[in-house]
Amino acid sequence: MDSQPAERLRITRACWLAVLLLLGMLGNDGLSAPAPEENETWRLLAQRVEAREFHRFLAEGNAEVRWGNRRVRAQRIEGDLQTGWVTATGDVVFSDERGTLRASQMRLNLTTREGDLLDVHGDIEGVFVTADSLHSDGNTLTMRNVTLTTCDKQPPDFLLSASHLSLSSTLRIRARRVSLSVWGHRWLTLPYLSRRIGRREPGEPLIPQIGYSRRRGVMLSYGDLLPQGWGQVRYGLRVFTRHDPEIRLDLLRRLDDSGDQEPLRHLEPTERPGAAFLETVSTRNWRTPLDTQAKQGVFLSARANSPVENLQRTDLYLRGVELGYQTTQPVSGGLLETEWRLGRLRESPTLVTATRAVALLRWQSRLLEIGKGVDADFALEARAGSYSGSEAYGWARAQWGVYWDAGGRLQMGTGVSFAATRGSSPFVSDQLETRREARVRVRLTGKWGVDVLGMWDIEHHRWRDWQVALTLPAHCVQPQVLWSYQQRQIQVQLSLTSR
Repeated sequence: MDSQPAERLRITRACWLAVLLLLGMLGNDGLSAPAPEENETWRLLAQRVEAREFHRFLAEGNAEVRWGNRRVRAQRIEGDLQTGWVTATGDVVFSDERGTLRASQMRLNLTTREGDLLDVHGDIEGVFVTADSLHSDGNTLTMRNVTLTTCDKQPPDFLLSASHLSLSSTLRIRARRVSLSVWGHRWLTLPYLSRRIGRREPGEPLIPQIGYSRRRGVMLSYGDLLPQGWGQVRYGLRVFTRHDPEIRLDLLRRLDDSGDQEPLRHLEPTERPGAAFLETVSTRNWRTPLDTQAKQGVFLSARANSPVENLQRTDLYLRGVELGYQTTQPVSGGLLETEWRLGRLRESPTLVTATRAVALLRWQSRLLEIGKGVDADFALEARAGSYSGSEAYGWARAQWGVYWDAGGRLQMGTGVSFAATRGSSPFVSDQLETRREARVRVRLTGKWGVDVLGMWDIEHHRWRDWQVALTLPAHCVQPQVLWSYQQRQIQVQLSLTSR
């Protein structure tokens, strides 16, 4: 066996190598190749066309105007080729890659997607809407006196009605004075609702989630994301029959102008995105999407009796306050995410209280693509933490995965990760659970959906956990059951899914 000094030297070298690689990527002048400029051209068809000045026109009689893949059809269209603005009346139809909208009148900029429509109905990425009026700022659609559903049959089994509703480019709805109707009967009325609709996969839970944990008992969970003038407020409440309630409040502010304004995901392994009970299968995506935009944000988080999503220990809870800063940026063909935290926390039942400063970095890139079926990803992560009254603790981890898409109904993936650690953290929940791990995942989609994830601890030669997500047949509202073998936990949720 290697001596302890040699082992510490090898771990130190691995940690420094990971940090140097990530810092070198940050300093790379070629951060990301600019997207090729779109070669957009104007096309005009009509029974009668009248030119007004050099760049303005009037088209009448089954008129149609195209700019790239965006198309407007109407009985009468006036437009300006220089500014991109068109005004259409009479049986107006607007279509692009996101869907088709019909209206009685429209004034829209085809190059920026800014504009207004009246008496609107149609679909946007599988979300069917009707509205008295619709305003677009290029990223978000704002509508008044709205009905919305993901059902593609009439009458819809599920219908959401609101006096005011906005739909972002990420399919997040924010609605005021909301009514939820099922099978033609109104079931629930809320003053406000914010939810993300899933793209061909379950989105955020529509109603309070119900679950059961062997240690915590029956659970009821609910939360929301509320926009404010200065940013957003996200709150969450989970009530257990065998444990004190968990309360979490986050004050969020994005510092960029990318348009979607969605909260950035946390990089802390114990705070996985969208996780309630399960570690991985309840996250929103099969694979982490690589964003092409630079984003940054700040947050202030306060929590009490917050269960830590740790597979080896199910009795860990945190309380305290943290201030954080997050960034995402395309780097060297991949995506670099960073997170910096400073806070005062108390962990139970270890009864450890300390001030913690943590820096986390994650870089992920797609290594290769073989046709349309096989992809390989590589991820490099590093974490460094400093604690009051204790030594520092850090780790570096490399992950490699291969994914196979067998015709859209079956997806499989397998991967391995290797990590090196240094120091010791006073918080048990901070410590990396395993340094060498293999994962295998199988996903079946169709009328029934099954997602199975197995985690093998290479270091101790044992299965860490089996997790299963079962998606039940549904037409509009998507039910999903999540189960973890190691923690004996089960959870049920309902969400909106666009087809």
